Amino acid sequence: MASNYRLGLYNELLETQEALAQERKINQQLRKENQELKQTVAELKQTIQDLRIENNRLKNIIEKYRSNSSKPSSTNGYKKVVSNNRTPSHKKPGKPKGFSSTNLSEEKVQKLINSGDVEMVTIEVNKNKKNQNKPYRSVRVIDIKVVKQIIEYRYYPDEDGNYSIPEYHNRSIQYGSNIKAITNILMNEVYNSTDGVCKFIGDITNGGIELSKSTLIRWNKELAEKLEKEITEIETQLLNSYYINHDESQIKINGDGYNDLCASNSKYTRLWIQKHKSHDALKEIGFLPQYQGIIVKDGTELYNGFGAMLAQCICHIQRYLKGIYTKVDHPSAKEMDEFLSACIHERKEKIKAGVLEYTKEQLNEKYQKYDAILKRWKKEWMYSDSVENPVYDDERKLLSRMEDDDKKEILYFLEDFKIPATNNQAELDQRNIKIKQK
Repeated sequence: MASNYRLGLYNELLETQEALAQERKINQQLRKENQELKQTVAELKQTIQDLRIENNRLKNIIEKYRSNSSKPSSTNGYKKVVSNNRTPSHKKPGKPKGFSSTNLSEEKVQKLINSGDVEMVTIEVNKNKKNQNKPYRSVRVIDIKVVKQIIEYRYYPDEDGNYSIPEYHNRSIQYGSNIKAITNILMNEVYNSTDGVCKFIGDITNGGIELSKSTLIRWNKELAEKLEKEITEIETQLLNSYYINHDESQIKINGDGYNDLCASNSKYTRLWIQKHKSHDALKEIGFLPQYQGIIVKDGTELYNGFGAMLAQCICHIQRYLKGIYTKVDHPSAKEMDEFLSACIHERKEKIKAGVLEYTKEQLNEKYQKYDAILKRWKKEWMYSDSVENPVYDDERKLLSRMEDDDKKEILYFLEDFKIPATNNQAELDQRNIKIKQK
């Protein structure tokens, strides 16, 4: 009896041990699965964080346009870009009621008549024998007369029977210089297409003169050949200039990508077309290696090694700043933008007043304020992170540029009033090519 009881207890003990072993095995499996799940959760958290950072980065790229980055206006697409922040006056365009136009006046009309360079036509309305000696009221109308003209040159032989006909009259029937000048102005100054110019000439001559696009292109090439002397003179004037604005822009020629390189000052502009935008391409052109003045440019390092001094365009810096403070709440970035605008305005007022430079004390004050704003801005950036700050890397790069790398170039406009604060002139001078391309 006792033996059976012990045997039963022993069997129960074995069963309990087996159950405990099974539970330990299940617990080990659960702990392993739990560890794997924790690892998976950690990896998913990291993936989510990486995706959030990448999403912010891509969103920042998509939302960049001309006013908050260095991207050209052609990349704005269908974005609504506010380029004018002035408060609207809600006034209708033109002069207010009661004010006469300044474009038309008796003085101007009489001056035009006296010049002799105008055809004067008198039309007498309702004149008869009864009223011909009475006072009349005069209304003068300024207009343009478009007349189709054919000029025939008749060349007669000299004593030896030879005809001295100039080379430009090598064809018995040809177009004159006036129509060539008008079409070249329409294409190159008003930026019309060849189709548009052909249609315009046909319309104003009532179909009397029908030009082909190939004719317009040929005239354009003839004009380019005749401009070589003027282009050489422009280059000489720019080489002797105290400063030049320099910029570059991408264009398409017959579907292939090229670069339009521009050097300009307030009076002269020279454009070059190169396949590549590089330091070697600038050397190949040969202009900048000869230039010994100051180059006003954007933040590119393309012009390093050229000129006596490099100055950066403040307008470009302000675009980058706008790209920062519109995306993240860092007040010092906006304060820096306002500081640079105030400096530009103050400099303009000083130049108007005949003041050509800051005093040493005033210049030191500007530099100290600049450094103080940078210091506050850097703290704001350091307290942010790449997860919540969509422009974290862009902001770091701009801070580095303005603090150390390009500080001297950015603030050089404060030291030298003879140079412009921006290289906007070079951008404007390239605009006709971009408009023509469109």
